[in-house]
Amino acid sequence: MNELVYWIWLSLCCRPDSATFPSLLKKFDSAKAVYDATDKEITAALSPRSSDRNLLLKRELDRAREILEFCQKRGVGILTYSDEKYPSSLREIKTPPVLLYYRGVLPNFNSGVRIAIVGTRNLTDYGRKNAFNLAYDLAKSGATVVSGMAIGIDGVALGAAITAGAPTIAVIGSGIDVCYPEAHLKLAKNIVKCGCVFTEYPPGTPPNRFNFPQRNRIIAGLSSSVVVVEGREKSGAVITAKYAKEYDRRVYAFPGAVGSHNAEAGNFLIKGGAALLTSAEDVIKDYSDVRLGGLLNPFLLRDRLPVSITDSLAALGVCAVAPSDDIFKPTVKTRKKNDNNIGYSDKTGESVSNSSAAVDAADREGEVLSAFNKDILEIYKKIPPESDCAIESLTDEKHSVREVMRAILKLEMGRFITVLPGERVKRNI
Repeated sequence: MNELVYWIWLSLCCRPDSATFPSLLKKFDSAKAVYDATDKEITAALSPRSSDRNLLLKRELDRAREILEFCQKRGVGILTYSDEKYPSSLREIKTPPVLLYYRGVLPNFNSGVRIAIVGTRNLTDYGRKNAFNLAYDLAKSGATVVSGMAIGIDGVALGAAITAGAPTIAVIGSGIDVCYPEAHLKLAKNIVKCGCVFTEYPPGTPPNRFNFPQRNRIIAGLSSSVVVVEGREKSGAVITAKYAKEYDRRVYAFPGAVGSHNAEAGNFLIKGGAALLTSAEDVIKDYSDVRLGGLLNPFLLRDRLPVSITDSLAALGVCAVAPSDDIFKPTVKTRKKNDNNIGYSDKTGESVSNSSAAVDAADREGEVLSAFNKDILEIYKKIPPESDCAIESLTDEKHSVREVMRAILKLEMGRFITVLPGERVKRNI
């Protein structure tokens, strides 16, 4: 039987970022050896509290065979822990992935510098400009940019590296056949032309919110250094930076204005010892020392060509809308007393009663329906008009996690909702 079947089987039995696979590595030297072991040997290798033991003892290979057949038909590569091309930097981390599914051109992980650039989905002009210039210059100097392919800073970094004509690496939190966010399908197709898209999740895996913190350890593990551009203090970017610190990687961060939500991550990390970053040169100089191999070349930046950030990102389908891009603003309504009750008034001073708020909400729902289909409207209507809610609460028997996340993306792009930290959303009226 093909050895890959056993590796796929083992990956299905070991929860990502759990102690199961590292524990098995201490006793067995291959996936086939685990499969052939007795129940007693497997049990002895695991923690008594391991929740993966039952799956291992079942030794069910049907799903693994299906996945292998899918990958072979669709041209999906599989890089197992035993493969000599498996990233040596990932072998060093506490919980390495059993295997990686990939599309594109597999890089040489034993040479060069890989710099992870991560940050918020809700970027600012400041963040977009710095992320693009940083990634573009690093790519030009010889670095491989690594990120997560999310809307915002991640997409900008990957798009800038492609614009610079360099290969890049995207690590996603879904199956290799599930492009999330859907809006970055064009970006993903451009990445695999000369770079690579990686995931440890089997084909068909939806973008569950728990996948992304686990995914972040791979971004940090693959990289020589991690740069945080913008984000909240409690964000995925900070999680990635914490993994990087745990793995003894260098962490850099852009500073920001005190009081700005997007500056929280950078300022927090700098206070904790991260290197303050103002341009790509701050990273390049750390890797350009000839005594250390001269991994990056600062002289390649001398003849820079003028590049339009917005045009470059638009050409690659990168979603990176900053506040200044939208000149259309909703009417600002303020509370005002009138003779009858406490209602609202707009900037013209015309009174709008509380009952009018219901009319406004109905009008907004009509706008959603006119822009999207009934399913998206149903998901939108589940969001409370005057408070936020968890994204998970929008799922039900009719609307799966994948459908809800797709709707959230479209509603956010249409400016109907805002995605908040902690996987929550609120209406924009």
